[in-house]
Amino acid sequence: MISDFIKPESVVFELDGTDRDEILAELTEKLISLNSNLKREEIFDSLVKREEKMSTLVSAGFAVPHAVSSSVSETVIALGVSHKGIEFNMTETDKEASTAKIVFCLVFPENKPDEHLELLKDILLIAKNPDFMNSVLSAKDAVDICEILKKEGSY
Repeated sequence: MISDFIKPESVVFELDGTDRDEILAELTEKLISLNSNLKREEIFDSLVKREEKMSTLVSAGFAVPHAVSSSVSETVIALGVSHKGIEFNMTETDKEASTAKIVFCLVFPENKPDEHLELLKDILLIAKNPDFMNSVLSAKDAVDICEILKKEGSY
């Protein structure tokens, strides 16, 4: 369940970046703060290449950049929130449809493909709930966001 992986220290309550790559860099730093084994350049480059291959904007408002790395033995997840939104899908002409306000950034170990798929599925289910984004955007702090995730993950 996604809430098992996201703690208050995993959350960037208000992302500072103004574009996709700045957000990926910011979330890479958060991931490194959670797991010092991560290699900054490897993770950032993997996330950018994944986005260039195909946007991870899964629905209006939600992006799920992710990478697989040999430098981790356990999955590491950061969650970032941008109240103003960040253009994430560079090929989409509809500004609203291309904007992310909630970004789940994940790095998976190479040897856990089932966990990889399960967590992505959990996030997609959460993204389908129209109340989830409003709840997160109305949250007071990272602790609130974690509580919202716990409630959402108990479906």
